[in-house]
Amino acid sequence: MTPSDKMLVEAVFEGEKAAFEELYDRYAPLVRAVCYDTTGNLADAQDLAQDVFMRAFEKLKNLREPELFARWIVAIARFRCKEWQREQARTQKKYSGPNETYAASDSQLNDGQLEQLREKIRNLPAQERLALHTFYLQENSVEDARKIFGLSRSGFYRVLERARKNLAELLSKESQDVQ
Repeated sequence: MTPSDKMLVEAVFEGEKAAFEELYDRYAPLVRAVCYDTTGNLADAQDLAQDVFMRAFEKLKNLREPELFARWIVAIARFRCKEWQREQARTQKKYSGPNETYAASDSQLNDGQLEQLREKIRNLPAQERLALHTFYLQENSVEDARKIFGLSRSGFYRVLERARKNLAELLSKESQDVQ
């Protein structure tokens, strides 16, 4: 039986570090995806994700509803990403030059279609991007994904359907522009 988030959080409260490691393994891909949406850069996304989990570990005692760990960690990730964006804007303004970021791992993915898809996903609203990442890329069940969003099952399906429709429109428009 896979332990619930609530069971794992309570185990962390009791001093079991392995329980937090399991939470990390469970949600790190999702947190990295949220961070990648902001950075567009795998190296920065990985750094931000590590920071998110460090903050989560330090503030875990403040989590009032342990069963909502997934939603809580995503909220921390979104907040940290907003901080990162402000930091990048200040740095760019300070040096008044282009802010160039490089990702060694991303440069190895020399597949134009994959990059085109990522770019189109980045153009979707935040909730739709997260829905796609949560359900398709992280392969969470609808039940788990809807809990992360705090939506009903039908509410999550509406967000997911809207994301798919908007992504299809963006890809269709791209292919029409190419022709």
